[in-house]
Amino acid sequence: MSMTRILTIVGLTTIIGTAAHAADGGAGAAGLNIAIDGILGAVGVVVGGLAVRLIHRALGYLGLAEDARVRQYLEQATVSAIDYAVRQAGAGTRGAVRDMQHQVIDMAVNYLQRRVPDALSRFDLVDVDLRDYVAARLGRAVDG
Repeated sequence: MSMTRILTIVGLTTIIGTAAHAADGGAGAAGLNIAIDGILGAVGVVVGGLAVRLIHRALGYLGLAEDARVRQYLEQATVSAIDYAVRQAGAGTRGAVRDMQHQVIDMAVNYLQRRVPDALSRFDLVDVDLRDYVAARLGRAVDG
């Protein structure tokens, strides 16, 4: 049974029960207040349930949680790629890294293309965009 049907049944049951109680238990304004309170409570439950469902569905469509996880994975892989490239290039100092920047970027890009192609394709990081992505992180690593 879907969430919408369950919430509808709960809401209708509450409304009918409250209306019956108001008609049975009190006359005038007191009975009406009880009925209104019950109806508003049921409406609040239904609206709240629908809001939660819509938010959950929107997050599912947008894939925000998955994107965040893949982005974190890609960041870690990029740090590893830069470390690998710096070691392979023999650039042990910040000055040497600056001097060999293009070589280090090429090696890091190659490393990422081999190790995490799915993560790169998820964010459309290819060619110049991937080089810029690595260069930005290399600059951060060199500048400290």
